[in-house]
Amino acid sequence: MTVIFLSYSASHFASSAHAAGTNDAIALMEKQIHAMQAQLEAMKQKQAAENRRVRAELARQRELIEADPYAPRERLLGPAAAAGHLASSRTRHDDVFGLGDNAILTPSRTASTPYGELTAIPPAHPDLYSPLRRGQLQIGGIRLTLGGYLEAAGVWRSRNSAADIASAYNGIPWHNQPASHMSEFHQTERQSRLALLAEGMLTRKLVADAYVETDFQGSGSSSNSRQSNSYVLRARVVYGELKNHEDGWYLLGGQSWSLITLYNKGLLARDEQTPMVIEAQYVPGFNWTRNAQFRAVKTFGKEERYAAGLSIENPSAVPAGVSPCSNAARHCTTTDRLTGTNVNNPSTYYTTDPAPDLIAKIAADPGWGHYELTGVMRFFRDRTSTLGGGSNHTRIAGGGGGGMVLPLINRKLYFQASGLVGTGLGRYGTSNMPDYTYGRNGAVTPLPEANLLLGLYGNPLKTLKLYSYAGAETVLSRRSFDEDGSHYGYGNRGFDMRGCFTELATNCAASGNIRTVAQATGGFWYTAAKGDYGTLLVGGQYSHTHVQAFSGVGGKPKSDADMVLMSLRYQPFN
Repeated sequence: MTVIFLSYSASHFASSAHAAGTNDAIALMEKQIHAMQAQLEAMKQKQAAENRRVRAELARQRELIEADPYAPRERLLGPAAAAGHLASSRTRHDDVFGLGDNAILTPSRTASTPYGELTAIPPAHPDLYSPLRRGQLQIGGIRLTLGGYLEAAGVWRSRNSAADIASAYNGIPWHNQPASHMSEFHQTERQSRLALLAEGMLTRKLVADAYVETDFQGSGSSSNSRQSNSYVLRARVVYGELKNHEDGWYLLGGQSWSLITLYNKGLLARDEQTPMVIEAQYVPGFNWTRNAQFRAVKTFGKEERYAAGLSIENPSAVPAGVSPCSNAARHCTTTDRLTGTNVNNPSTYYTTDPAPDLIAKIAADPGWGHYELTGVMRFFRDRTSTLGGGSNHTRIAGGGGGGMVLPLINRKLYFQASGLVGTGLGRYGTSNMPDYTYGRNGAVTPLPEANLLLGLYGNPLKTLKLYSYAGAETVLSRRSFDEDGSHYGYGNRGFDMRGCFTELATNCAASGNIRTVAQATGGFWYTAAKGDYGTLLVGGQYSHTHVQAFSGVGGKPKSDADMVLMSLRYQPFN
């Protein structure tokens, strides 16, 4: 019995000791948990304080960046962060201005064409989700991109045509004019350009943009170069566009480069392959207009390597030659143009076109080079009237052509070629050759024509661009007839050319019967400085232009002109 009691007592004692030990362990764990909770709360408070400090610092940096986005990183980020950021961006760009690699904003971009780089045109393929770049602003959901440049230019011509930076190739004086024996020199800022691109997302798939581009090559009634030089702002390009990248549809409405213009890639606006020249009238053989239009472009494939487009464009014909109704004995009148009224220019004419010009184009970028095929259809109309009645005459004209841009040495040397052939295509050449003349009954008669442009350009040095172009526009054959001793149409062999070689002679019909305008030109663009506050370009160009008229009585008149142009361009946003 005693043994049993002792055994029970030992067992009870052991259980009590075990329970006491367990309670102590639990109490210890609870104490540790409370300590950890207190430590965690302290860490939370410390982290919250750090978060407030970081947010305050970020707000301070944002205010500083918005006030001066080109301020030194040492001031905005602090020495350590600035050193790390500087090390990661050593190759961003050459700092010729000596400002240091200090800028916060991403470097600016231009349209990926030679002309776009020289004129600071906003890119044709922007990314609305990318960080802001220099020259960009964000207002709500709208992104604004600034572009353009300021230019101081000079031009010398061996024959005086009283032109500014844009030459009148078909207005080069003939040798019977005193101006043909005099040179001219002008300084001008009028090609300086302002550009603004606004973009925003309408839906998940649909992007809208609006683009405005202006310069000062307009003339008002009081504009002159004698004192105030009050030349006026003009609309170059003004359009709106809807873009669906996912489905490959692009719709454009407004004033833009004609779809007939050669492109550098695809068929999207601001990707035009415009010559790199200083000359604002470009190069003979270059096909283009800038006019009101409605355009639809469809791209194909994930990389949009193929595209097709149709453009309905504002018509405006260029008539020339002699109508039989100019003979008083015919007792008739030909009406194919009217003087501008209301907001149209009262100093020029507007032809009586019955329908828009239609331009279709397909383009391919298969991986090496860019290729195009183009077709155009035009509609001309005039009216022959006699006392008490008359009749309308409508003619359809048009033609086709193509072009290419080939990278002979990638990023170093490129070749381009473009051409157009058909009837009634004079308007689309840069020399503004005539579209049509007149037949026996005074009816519109389209002229057969062809344009060709060849170009070679490249970048032998990072800071140097060289270019050369050769182009021509020609009326392929005469459209003329003789009646009762009088000579009509365009290029008539009976037109009097005998005075074209004698100063002050008046019997010279060459200016209204030009057959060919051709030019060879070359030049350079040198990047004199490039940094956070823009780019400074220096350019030079020389050209020789040849003008040939159809032969007539007395011979085949010709004229020519040498031109030298210089340019200093500052691009604030590039």
